[in-house]
Amino acid sequence: MNSVIVDCHVHIGKAAYYHVEADAALLLRAADRAGIDRMMVTDFSALVYDIKAGNEWIRREVSAHLDRFIPYYTVCTGRHGDWVAEDLERYVNDHGFRGLKIYSVPPLQVIDDPFMLPLLAKAAELRVPVLAHSTGEECLSLCRQVPDLVIFNAHMGCCPQAQGDWHRAVAAAKAHPNIYLDTTSSTFDNGMVEFAVREVGAERVLYGSDMPLLDPILAVAKITESNLTDREKDLILHGNIERLLGMRG
Repeated sequence: MNSVIVDCHVHIGKAAYYHVEADAALLLRAADRAGIDRMMVTDFSALVYDIKAGNEWIRREVSAHLDRFIPYYTVCTGRHGDWVAEDLERYVNDHGFRGLKIYSVPPLQVIDDPFMLPLLAKAAELRVPVLAHSTGEECLSLCRQVPDLVIFNAHMGCCPQAQGDWHRAVAAAKAHPNIYLDTTSSTFDNGMVEFAVREVGAERVLYGSDMPLLDPILAVAKITESNLTDREKDLILHGNIERLLGMRG
């Protein structure tokens, strides 16, 4: 098959903890090698400690390549007051940001903290999806509290928060139509993608790589070499995200 590929989960910037640093040029080279056409990107520093500086940096860094990059507005916590929701709206309306990235580090920081709800309500109002590094249970809780919220459950549950139990993420997605499963993962069980498609449908599964932390070529192979039909692979690799973002296929 020869499909367009849109990656829903890419990082940019510097992550000292992981000893990783990536600018736009590095990501473009990696994407070209893997055959990836467009990338949804989130800034490392905004994810961890500096919302204002991180989101402004990513805006400047990808501004010359908006044909390839689709930026997320990224936050590390909802406990910053009303300005965060206002800032999200400004970046979406003025700078072409198309999503919100949030991160859960339980028990100290959880995404269904009441302080997060106004920000998520703003995302729903703006009709931008939320990439949530969290458990399926937290994602389900948020979707039940915020009508019209669309969540991409990052890593499909294969993260420390969920003890790598991707079955829980699939169960949450099966319980709510606004939860989508992101295939990004550093671990991979045989039949994982096929099981997700069987349970919730190919229309609710999204391709992601987590580059530069993980190899995008291997991430693409999870989809292209799976036991799915070409139509299902196309939906996962680009069709679903194009539909959700209103992009032309």
